[in-house]
Order: sequence, then structure tokens, then C-alpha cells
Amino acid sequence: MFRRFTPTALLLLSICCASFYAAAQQQQTPTPPAERKEVGFRLKALDGKTYDTAATNGEVWVVSFGATWCTPCTWELVAVEELKEEYAGKPVRFLWISIEDEKRASNNILKHYAKERRLTIPVLRDGDGAVLAQFTTSTRIPVVAFFGPDGKYDAPAHRGMSQDIAEYKQMVRRRVDALLKAGKGAAAAGGAGVN
Repeated sequence: MFRRFTPTALLLLSICCASFYAAAQQQQTPTPPAERKEVGFRLKALDGKTYDTAATNGEVWVVSFGATWCTPCTWELVAVEELKEEYAGKPVRFLWISIEDEKRASNNILKHYAKERRLTIPVLRDGDGAVLAQFTTSTRIPVVAFFGPDGKYDAPAHRGMSQDIAEYKQMVRRRVDALLKAGKGAAAAGGAGVN
């Protein structure tokens, strides 16, 4: 016994299926953040220093967002510390920004976390997520944002951490080296007409 559906019932069923499909697609592919004229931040680190992307002083900045409870973030910090050693003596700065508010991870917890992992990079906090929201609408961390020597954000931010640390480090090197090269080219072009 087969029951026949009316055209109205079929239309409603089609609309429901289409809306469920659209909702599922939206969840799978996060929408990139809206274009902004200026992307950056000014945050205080646990050491009391303030870091402002408007004042990069000719350095490339590699800014990682993560959390103490995030295992891939911990792996990423190992890679970041190794990269910091590789770029020693070059105009490159690495920063780590915790996305946890003070209720979830106090400054003492962040300091303990940094000490336990032997972090030598500055640790900052973005407790309300406003800074991170400039770079992604996804909840997936870690997220790494890159800033050129001119202080401008170099889109896109990289989301996630590869299980292969060597692969991850290679991606960061490509981005940093391109920004260093572009910075040198811009400096040379800017000084070409000066006597």
C-alpha cells in the first residue's frame, strides 16, 4: 500500500530538506570575517608590556591564539618556540594570546602554564574573544595571524594544527619569509630616491 502525497505536502517536504541542508552547510564552512579597513589589536601581556600591531617597528609578527585546555595549541606552542629560535636575530616576533577569560584561567594559571611549557614568548589575553573575532568566525583553535613589518594584517589567518609539526613549521616559515622579503622590497623601494 503506497500513499500518495499531495503537491503541497511534497513542496513543504522539499522546503524543509533544503533548509536543513543549508543549515548543515553553514555549520561546516564558517563564514570568513567581514572585510575590515584596519585589523589589529592592543593588548597587555602578563609581563605588563603592551603589544600594539600599529607599532610593529618593522618586525613580522606571528600571533597565535589558543587556550590552556587545547591539546593542539600545546603542540603548536612547541613549534612556535622552535621557530622563535630559528628566527633569532631576524625582525620576527612571536606572541601567544589566550582566549580564556580570567574566570576560566587566572593570570597565575597562565603564568604556570607558560612556565610548565618553558614559553619564552609573550603571553597575552583576549578574554572576550574580540581580537580573535577579527580573524575567524570559527571556534577551532589554534589560530595564527600574521602581520607584516608595516603592521598590516596578512590574510588569511591559519586555523588548526597539523599533527605533523614539521609541516606546520613549514607553513609558518613560508608566510614569515614572504613577509620578510616583501618588507625588504618595500624598504628598498622607499629608499631608492633618497640621496
